[in-house]
Amino acid sequence: MDFELLLEAERRGILPPDRAALLAEARRRGLVPQAAGAAPAAPAVPEQPYTAPPAVRPVETGPAPTLGQRIIGAGEAALTAITGATGGTAGLIGGAVGGLAGSILSGQFGTPEAAQEVERAAIEQAQRFTYQPRTRAGREATEALGEFVQQVAPPVLPNIAAPGMAVQAVGQQVPLAAATARRAGAAAAPAAQAAVQAPVRAARATGRAVGLLPPDEGSLAAGSQTSAAMQRGAMGASGATVGGERQTVASTMPVPFEGRAGLTAGQASRDFAQLQFERDAAKIPDLGQPLRERMENQTAVMIQNFDALIDLPQRLNTDPRSMGMAVDRALVNRVEVQRNRIRDLYQQAREAGAMEAPVEMAPLLASVNDLARFEGLVPGVRTIRNEAVRLGALVPDADGNLTPGVVTLDNAELLRQFVNEATDWTNRREALVGTRIKNSIDAATEGAGGEAYRRARRSRAQFEEEFENVGLTSKLLGTKRGTEDRQVAFADVFDKVIVLSPVEEMNKLRGTLLRAGPDGRQAWSDLKGAGIQYIKDAAFSPSQRDAAGNPLFMPNQMAKIVRSLDQDGKLEALYGKRQAQVLRDLSELGNTMFTAPPGAINHSNTASAMRIVLDSIGTGVVTGVPAPAVTALREAAKYVRDRKTRARIEAALRGQMTTD
Repeated sequence: MDFELLLEAERRGILPPDRAALLAEARRRGLVPQAAGAAPAAPAVPEQPYTAPPAVRPVETGPAPTLGQRIIGAGEAALTAITGATGGTAGLIGGAVGGLAGSILSGQFGTPEAAQEVERAAIEQAQRFTYQPRTRAGREATEALGEFVQQVAPPVLPNIAAPGMAVQAVGQQVPLAAATARRAGAAAAPAAQAAVQAPVRAARATGRAVGLLPPDEGSLAAGSQTSAAMQRGAMGASGATVGGERQTVASTMPVPFEGRAGLTAGQASRDFAQLQFERDAAKIPDLGQPLRERMENQTAVMIQNFDALIDLPQRLNTDPRSMGMAVDRALVNRVEVQRNRIRDLYQQAREAGAMEAPVEMAPLLASVNDLARFEGLVPGVRTIRNEAVRLGALVPDADGNLTPGVVTLDNAELLRQFVNEATDWTNRREALVGTRIKNSIDAATEGAGGEAYRRARRSRAQFEEEFENVGLTSKLLGTKRGTEDRQVAFADVFDKVIVLSPVEEMNKLRGTLLRAGPDGRQAWSDLKGAGIQYIKDAAFSPSQRDAAGNPLFMPNQMAKIVRSLDQDGKLEALYGKRQAQVLRDLSELGNTMFTAPPGAINHSNTASAMRIVLDSIGTGVVTGVPAPAVTALREAAKYVRDRKTRARIEAALRGQMTTD
């Protein structure tokens, strides 16, 4: 044993009681000279908790080391740290276990001498496999490195600490474990077994701390509980409620955002600091991979939700032109069915003689005279008046003034049909004129013809309301004036119906298609499915893709489309209350998952890079450790930061809030 260190510690007044007893025994045996004026050796004092003395080394004097010597010293310090973290740690563990086992075999287990022997064996084995600096500069650099590490991060940097620090750490544990076992009863086998396992547990804890062994399950559970408590404290009651609501909404989507696609802690809480960490960490090449994969999985689930919202996944028509043709075909079939029905009712009225009843057209004359002022704006006024004169509904007198005529119900119906065909119902002025003239004809024929005629008239009025008085339906069925071209091209039917039309006209068209049989119902399902596709196309980039090949989600674009449809009332008109709410929730979740508050994303990483540079410079200035040692320290600090970052990332993926 090195009694010189004990004498120096005694001189400074920092010698622990058990070492004082050892030094006194050495003096009694004549191994160490008596101190000047020292009293006779005192008896052994009662055992006290062991406190390791600080490292003591002789004061070295002489000229300051040269630059070359300092470089060599830095290399020795780095070599000491590396060997201390590998061979020194292994020797420390092996020496402690071997010394304790030897004390049990020799029958001395539980005595102070046995505890000291275990400590001595552990320290000797650690020193045996740890490089010891041979130069003054090396010793100074090693000491500076150890002191700095001990100040800034002693719990997490044992792998780069000076060997003396590691020896102290386990040296404190061995006597305490032995003392505990001794108080429990040295003769008891369970106590002996626990004492043997104590340094092993300490060694395992050291291995876990430096990353050589996987984390303990119990520590993970404790960490999870701690993280959960931190989350509750950071978010507060209202924050936890909001985060819980987002998690609930995400889990109730048609394809839930759960598991590997679940919300992170920052996404659920929208906490600024947490989101800032997650976004910055996601940009780290290796450590950020789990966060990037989480967002890729969320994008894939978002796409799956859109697909699940389509009523009929196997739509008959997928391209716009085919869809428009299907809608037109269903409308034309519906029109023909209704026209045939009306034709049959009128034929029944004719066979019953009801269509020959006379009708005076006084209401028509009043309407035509009132609308004469619009002849310059609406050419149809003159055209309709001329047809009324031809049929005898209006009769010119000797002065050329019109007078009301008397016609049969059959001719009155012919005039009414002419008004429908001569009017462009998509033109607001023409529709107004046509409606007033038809109302005057209806007023003139009110109550005439009996029940057979009234039944035919009601069917004709329903037909007009469904097909002729609805601008959207009329345009879909109509042609451009003077041509055979459609007013609405087949490829433009979806835009005209879903995007541009008023919700009232869209609803009337929906009723017509749903009453048009299987083809009409399929055509409406096609339009609804195309509406989902329309929102989906707006929500995802057509050119940019993530690492998994998914198109990038654009939350602002989706929110814009959903909000536009919702304001017009079309969202619920198309998809009902439940599915409309799902679309709103998807839009909100997209905003939650793929956006962050302003300032939470550091796009350039300039601040992080500058912080690393300043840390490096500051370390060298404050500690005086040469550049190579600073580099080793910086790498070790990076290792610790990576471990902390990885732990925070794992907690974030589990939905747990953490802090630095």
